[in-house]
Amino acid sequence: MARSELAAILDGRPVTELVPPHADEAGAAYAARATGELMVRYLARGEGDTPASA
Repeated sequence: MARSELAAILDGRPVTELVPPHADEAGAAYAARATGELMVRYLARGEGDTPASA
């Protein structure tokens, strides 16, 4: 994911607003979960793309 693509997903919001941390969630656990959730959003943005020809 390019920096510009991440910026488009965040749309000016901080990551913690888009993916709020859970109460008492460790920093490393939050980072892994937030990264996963951002990746899902990134992949979902390309949902309507035409697949590359083989």
